[in-house]
Amino acid sequence: MIVEFWIFCAIATAVVAAVRGGHSLLWLLIGCVLGPVGLLVAILKPSLKSSEPIVAAERQAELDDMKKPLRGGDRDTISAKRRNE
Repeated sequence: MIVEFWIFCAIATAVVAAVRGGHSLLWLLIGCVLGPVGLLVAILKPSLKSSEPIVAAERQAELDDMKKPLRGGDRDTISAKRRNE
């Protein structure tokens, strides 16, 4: 019975996160690990979707920035090499 409840929490966490604009597979894994705590976090997490276009555009821009790979020429990139090498 506990296993079924944990599986239910994982699926519910993924569904809640997908409705609120999150990545459902990631939240499914979070729900598998954390169970009811993961579901609570998914419910309390601020939604990535917004009815206001400006807020939605800002959030989408933040997500797009996170998905970009780091380039060697970026100033914010951290490298283990020294500058002389």
